[in-house]
Amino acid sequence: MRKSVFPVILVMFLLACRSSDLLALRAGPPTATPTFVLARFTTPTFTPIPSNTPIVEPTNTAVPTSELPEPSPSPTNEATPIEKSDTTFESPISTPIPEDTPTPVETPTATSPPPPPTAIPTETPSPTPAPLSGRIAFSIDDGAGFYDIWVVELPDGEPFMILPRARQPNFSKDGRLLVNNHGSQYGESLGLLDASYTWQGIINDSPDDAYPFWHPDGSRYVYSNPGLLLEPVTNNPLPHAFIPCSMQMPAFEQNEKCKDIRTFGKVSIGESPVWTDDDRIALFSFEGDDGIYVVSNASALWVAGGVGAKKLLITGNGRPSDTQGFQVFFSAGNIDGNWEAYAIDLDGNNLTNLSNSPDSQDGLPTISPDGNWVAFVSDRDGKWGIWVVPRTGGEPKKIVDLSTLNTPGIPWGVDDRAWTTERITWGP
Repeated sequence: MRKSVFPVILVMFLLACRSSDLLALRAGPPTATPTFVLARFTTPTFTPIPSNTPIVEPTNTAVPTSELPEPSPSPTNEATPIEKSDTTFESPISTPIPEDTPTPVETPTATSPPPPPTAIPTETPSPTPAPLSGRIAFSIDDGAGFYDIWVVELPDGEPFMILPRARQPNFSKDGRLLVNNHGSQYGESLGLLDASYTWQGIINDSPDDAYPFWHPDGSRYVYSNPGLLLEPVTNNPLPHAFIPCSMQMPAFEQNEKCKDIRTFGKVSIGESPVWTDDDRIALFSFEGDDGIYVVSNASALWVAGGVGAKKLLITGNGRPSDTQGFQVFFSAGNIDGNWEAYAIDLDGNNLTNLSNSPDSQDGLPTISPDGNWVAFVSDRDGKWGIWVVPRTGGEPKKIVDLSTLNTPGIPWGVDDRAWTTERITWGP
């Protein structure tokens, strides 16, 4: 029964098939039809950065990798197709920029404003000193063999006389005035005026006292006398500088040493002393080579019983007339071939010609209290006057015509009263 049925089924199958199907059947078994659509995988590429687009550095607004959603697992035999979306995902990993990509340089356009011109450095001008202030005291010959002391108040006051028969004034820092006085029973001695020019009396009664100059703190002074001591070998008068113990007359001192100023107040051989801010005394001396010398530690003379070391500042025939800080101001006639006003450091350096006028006589420099100006006497315009110049240099200007005061003409005496023996002083 089974044998008869099989042939019949086979014949019916062959009749139902087309010739092409029979050929395919002969070629081999059929291939199974897949049950899914094959996905087309593509590698995403980034759009290259145009050369004229500035490179934007990554910022902290990018989503950290740790916060990205985990991808859904797919079957090992299936792939999830990439779908287009309007949302662009920005990878936290920056695309490397090729090393040969040039850094974009902004090219100026016609509408861009031109760059500002480069400033050319210029030399800084010297600062202008402060306006003139204070007052200057000076000596004027009265035509009868004496000097009178006059004052001009700055910046534009008229000169007026404050004391007859006196010379060589020196202002303290608080405005008091030391003078070499002629009008006392002691002859030429030292006197004192207060800041309002009121006479305070004689403070030293040795005959021929001269050139008084204040200690920086105003408690004492130094002066010189040409005949108080004698030269030991020749027994001739020998000028010396002296320091009293106080502003009281030595004869009235309680201390016996203070009374004996010849022994205990002696500073050094010389004249025209000035007392510096660092407690030294500069003076003209002829003990060795003529010139300006310095005595150190001047306040200790009474304690130590002797003088400090002396140091030559400069060889010359001039006299100190003022000091401030570490400088001494003086006159000399044999440095530049004519009389000039100078400044020099206390160590002997930085010699400066302040007046700088080779065709005139200049000297007696004094420094302003603020340190900005120097005044000196000069006959550079054919008449004697007081001139001022900035301490740092500049063009001098005349502030007082000395030839019109007292007896018109030359305002100085002669011999031991010549202009080189005088002093002008600038006070507050």
